[in-house]
Formats: sequence, C-alpha cells, structure tokens
Amino acid sequence: MPWNFPYWQVFRFAAPALMAGNTGLLKHASNVMRSAFAIEEIFKRAGFADGCFTTLPIGSKRVEQVLRDERVRAVTLTGSEGAGRAVGSVAGDEIKHSVLELGGSDAFIVMPSADLETAVSAAVTGRTINNGQSCIAAKRFIVHEKIYDEFAERFVAAFERLDVGDPMAESTDIGPLATQDIRRELDEQVRRSVECGARKLTGAEPIDGPGYFYRPGILADIPEDAPVYSEEVFGPVAVLFRARGLDDALCACGQR
Repeated sequence: MPWNFPYWQVFRFAAPALMAGNTGLLKHASNVMRSAFAIEEIFKRAGFADGCFTTLPIGSKRVEQVLRDERVRAVTLTGSEGAGRAVGSVAGDEIKHSVLELGGSDAFIVMPSADLETAVSAAVTGRTINNGQSCIAAKRFIVHEKIYDEFAERFVAAFERLDVGDPMAESTDIGPLATQDIRRELDEQVRRSVECGARKLTGAEPIDGPGYFYRPGILADIPEDAPVYSEEVFGPVAVLFRARGLDDALCACGQR
C-alpha cells in the first residue's frame, strides 16, 4: 500500500476483505511503518483474532517470497508502474488473482459551456490535493481554444495565491513533498520539459530552505517529446493543453 494515503488506502481493502472471511497481510510503504503498525493495533482492539490482519515489516526484495507462499491467494497493490509489473508478473506466474491501481495522468476537460470560476476552483483543488501527490488527481488540463486564454489567466492567478508553508498551519494550502527523491524527480521532469520547449506560466521550481518544498506551477505549450506530455507528474505542477473542440479534447485524452 502507498504512503500518500496510508490509512484510507489500507482500510478500503481490509474492511471488505475481512468481512468476506479472509485474513490480510500488509506490506506498507517503508516511510509510513508507524501507520502500518497502528492499523494492525486497531484491528486487535476491535476484537479481531490474532493473525486476522498482520503488518509485515519487510523490504520490497522479500515481497516475491510472500506472494509465492501457497497460503497467499490474492494480492492488491497501489503504487508505481514498476511495482505493478513486478507484483503482477509474480501473481501471473502463480496463477493468483491480482488487482493493481497504478499511476495515472487524469484529464480535466474544460469546454466553453463551463462556468470558469467553478472550473478554475475545481482545477486547482484537483491538481493540488495532497500537495499534488495523488494518483487520481487531475493532472492534464485540456481547454477549448475559445476560452483557453481566460482559463489560463485565472488558473495562473489562483496558483499564485496558494500559500506554501507549514502543513500544520490552517492558512497553508501546499506543504512539502514527501521525500527528497520525489522533489528531485519532479524538478527533473519540469527541467527537461522546458528544455524541450515547454513554457512555464508560473512557479514549478524548488523552494530554498529546509523541507522538500516545491512552488506550485503550470506548464503550457508542451511538445510531444517533453516528459510531462506523456508521463505522470506527481507533485503540484499542472500541464495545460489547448483543444479545438470536444472531439479534439477526447482524442488528446487517449494520446497522452
């Protein structure tokens, strides 16, 4: 299970699985192990018998051994494409059921019929939820050419009003990214995309100082060879595309 929603992701699997009479094993992300042990304790306090739900404090190299154990009948994973390939291949080799929820780059389409104030507000929330670190967040914003300029102007203004800072402060909109590697990978995607010809409309750069803070940003005029054209962007950076009409927007959803 992933670190970005360490409780909800686990319970949405565990609750129906245990209600159906199964037991559960949790190999959680290594940076949220205290959450993993807290979840196991919750099931014990709720009255489940020992062994009904168990946290496995193991590294990724030992996952295959667990999956191949004859007592394990099925596996679910939420994570990266690489992790999905590894888990899916072992499950397939063992002829075991698997459910994989991997990274995505969800499209957010805006047509001239939209109320722009509402659309921009939803777009900002959709892109910056959990500091942009969500696989189901809106990531690609495909806007009809008739309203593109106005949407972009409002979108940029809204991003620039976001307060970046202490995640415990009520006034903060954007906190730090989860790890140094995530910030480095995000910035590398942005840097390479700009080198390919993408244009920064605002932000999209690391913030100096302690913590893995990254200034929320928007990229536009993105060429097809730019990383952000086809890759998931896992952080508070939106990518903006222009569409000639609904058919063009829907076609763009499948191409990127």
